Amino acid sequence: MNLLAEIFILSYGLLMIIFIIIWVMNKYDNKADSNIQEKGFSVLIPVRNEAKNIGRLLQSLVEQQYKYFEVLLIDDSSEDNTVEIAQAFLSRLDLSILSLSNTERGLAPKKNAISKAVAIAKHDLIFCTDGDCVLSQNLLREYGGIFLDKKVKFISGPVTFFELKTGFWERLWEKIQIVEFASLVGSAAVSIFIKMPNMCSGANIAYRKSVFLEVNGYEGNTELASGDDEFLMHKINTKFKDAIVFANSSEAIVETQACSDLWSFYSQRKRWASKWTYYDSIIPKLLAVFVFLLNAFSIYLAFSGAWLALSLKLALEIIFLGMVLSFLKKKGSIVFIPLVQIIYPFYVVFFGLNAVFMGKTYDWKGRKLK
Repeated sequence: MNLLAEIFILSYGLLMIIFIIIWVMNKYDNKADSNIQEKGFSVLIPVRNEAKNIGRLLQSLVEQQYKYFEVLLIDDSSEDNTVEIAQAFLSRLDLSILSLSNTERGLAPKKNAISKAVAIAKHDLIFCTDGDCVLSQNLLREYGGIFLDKKVKFISGPVTFFELKTGFWERLWEKIQIVEFASLVGSAAVSIFIKMPNMCSGANIAYRKSVFLEVNGYEGNTELASGDDEFLMHKINTKFKDAIVFANSSEAIVETQACSDLWSFYSQRKRWASKWTYYDSIIPKLLAVFVFLLNAFSIYLAFSGAWLALSLKLALEIIFLGMVLSFLKKKGSIVFIPLVQIIYPFYVVFFGLNAVFMGKTYDWKGRKLK
């Protein structure tokens, strides 16, 4: 067993070296062209109970340097004053506020909210984000430049977390999540660079309305609440060659809220983990199994005292994640990589087993969803 585990870890080490090389080869940090011809965007924001955050997001849209866009905010029966706060921006944005009715909500409220907005969107270029996010002021200009290439049908953008807390333990919790999520961002970017798109975040994606309609939107997975981002990306990738790009630019970074406590973190990660068994493509499923086995073997080797293989693994992860965190403007989190990588195998194994053997329902915004 030790030999098998060490071979697995060393294979992963080789893969990490490849990841590092691919990241370096594809790294750029272009500034958005201020002279770019503006094409219209429809910005879609599905929300539920985002009163604490929605004003900050809408203000970041007011401050966009790219001015030719509309905003469609789709409210899913918020029980706070999300809508009232949004209404204060009606005079500052081309903003429409839609409501998702009980009959429209269905089993997948976010997907149905987006589908409703896409149907009435005025522009072919669609940008989707979440109510607790903030956009860099040149994001839409950056994406407008990328979409000048007619082959581009879908853009996956980088996401990281705010650093808002002041207490030691709260800041540490934020740092851990920043590092953990950076590993997902980096892996997602590399998978797109090698034309095998796997992951993306609905907090920062863009696509063409015409393409959304051509692949029939979310048809085929409307019974599942999550996956409004990745399932759509996979469908587009299946139909169109070289159509998916990663926006590897600091202008494209979206910041969002880290989970405030362990329970919200558990619910969020359970939601993410619940969808891997529903992928049509075999590649994401194989990747999920590989990641699970890698971390299970890492735990086994740690208890077996096989420190050499694990030290090599950690060194390569520090290099790769250090580059990703630097790109995300989170250099201060690099020192937390070793701590996260000690915790990470237990976390992956737990949620992997949870996704397979536990119920697939989870809590989201005060609701039980699947």
